[in-house]
Amino acid sequence: MKKNSQSYQLKKIIKQSAIAVIAGAILLVLSVGTTFWMGHVADEELETTTFLNQYRLGSKALTYAVQTYAVTANDIYYNDYMRELNEDKNRDIAWAGLKKNNIKKSEWALMEEIAELSNGLVPLEEEALKLAGEGNTKEAMSYVFGEEYENTTQQINTLTDEAIHKIQSRVNSSKRNLRIFQIIIELFYVTSFLYLVFQIIKIFKFSEKELLDPIVKVSGQMTLLSEGHFHTELDLEEDESEVGTMVSAISLMKHNIVGMIREISSILEQMGNGDYCFEMHQDYVGEFGLIKESFIKISGKMRETLNTIREVSQQIDCGSEQLACAAVDLAEGSTEQAGKVSDLVTLMDNMYKSMENSAKEAASTVELSTHAGEVLVTGNAKMQELKDAISEISKCSEEIDEIISTIESIASETNLLSLNASIEAARAGEAGKGFAIVANQVKNLADESAKAAGETNKLIERTVLAVERGIMIADETAQNMDEVMKGAKEATDKMEHTSRILESDVHNMQLINENIVRVSEIVDNNSATSQETAAVSEEQKAQVESMVGLVEKFNI
Repeated sequence: MKKNSQSYQLKKIIKQSAIAVIAGAILLVLSVGTTFWMGHVADEELETTTFLNQYRLGSKALTYAVQTYAVTANDIYYNDYMRELNEDKNRDIAWAGLKKNNIKKSEWALMEEIAELSNGLVPLEEEALKLAGEGNTKEAMSYVFGEEYENTTQQINTLTDEAIHKIQSRVNSSKRNLRIFQIIIELFYVTSFLYLVFQIIKIFKFSEKELLDPIVKVSGQMTLLSEGHFHTELDLEEDESEVGTMVSAISLMKHNIVGMIREISSILEQMGNGDYCFEMHQDYVGEFGLIKESFIKISGKMRETLNTIREVSQQIDCGSEQLACAAVDLAEGSTEQAGKVSDLVTLMDNMYKSMENSAKEAASTVELSTHAGEVLVTGNAKMQELKDAISEISKCSEEIDEIISTIESIASETNLLSLNASIEAARAGEAGKGFAIVANQVKNLADESAKAAGETNKLIERTVLAVERGIMIADETAQNMDEVMKGAKEATDKMEHTSRILESDVHNMQLINENIVRVSEIVDNNSATSQETAAVSEEQKAQVESMVGLVEKFNI
């Protein structure tokens, strides 16, 4: 990047400004951090002092409670002592808080010495509490008001004050050092701020002189260019800077655009005069190359189109006379075709009526076949009833056979009884003659019953054979009826299918008839149109001859 360019100078100023901003931000963070640290140190000092005073307060509370109890032996003070020792625990809380703070080793040595002295008072306080509880207040007072106890408490207070003073001195020294450091940071911060202000002013001046003024002039120049004014001068020098490069690019662009406009205008004038044999010499840079390619393509396409039009017009000129003759022949043929189509319409109408009658007869035949099938179904049901009746007769014949057997048995026994009666009548002599006659009549009756029963049995056997044969015939007839019913159903289904086909054919024939009528109308229309075409073709021939004359004027 060149040093005299606007971007280099602007980046240099921005870089210096950014360094000043970063330095100011760091100094600001350090200043704020120092302020927070000073606050932390102050808080730590206050907390440490509070814990020390809390420790001192706890010690004084124990001392006051034990001394008062030693003087008065009042349990209230004993309870105060124990509550401070076991519940409030101010000294323990303060000691735990001091451990968490950042206390130096020398300061902690004083705290341990204070704790050791406080622990040394515990045996004296315990003894005083014990004696006061026994009522010996005088002896108890000697422990807590004695010289040892007083010196120790005084020493604890002194050491506590010394520890507080030492901590405060250390904290004040830290705050003073931090304050000095903060003042130095603030001075550097103000310096960086002033430097940043200087850089901002420098940026404003640079932007106004090196950027805004050239941009305004370039903007005005571009506005004139957008309005089509390419001969106005730009009041800026061409150099190696960005603005100078932009001025050079604008000048080159104006020169190229003016050259392209002049060449395109000349070419369009030639094309308007019918001359499509031209060459393009101007340098069409970048996207303007598409214009050059488009003109070359237009020239080629127009030459091809005009050649094609010339050839086609000549062919049309040659074929227009043939078209006229063909149109006359087409008119005559269309007239003859219209007559033939009219005859075909009449024939199709007769066929449609015949097929319609056939469809009606097929539908009637389907109805008759359906009725016959229903009659066969009824006959089959009656044949089944006849078969059941013959079966019932067979069962009755079997029962009659059993009854005949019983009658034969009775006749045999009656014959035996008549024989016994005859024997008894013979034994009775004259007195048994009348009984013998009766016995003989009974015997004759038994013989006749046996004979009749035998004949009846033969008749029943013949009847049973006839019934069995009737059952066989009925079964065969039922099977034949089933086959007839199946055949009738198949015939009915086929006739229904045939009827549906005939109905479909009638519908199709109707559509064909309608289409042929439509074709007849179209043929009549074509006949009239062909006659008009013959007249138009003559006029077209004259127009084609005129078009051929026009095409010959183009230079391709």
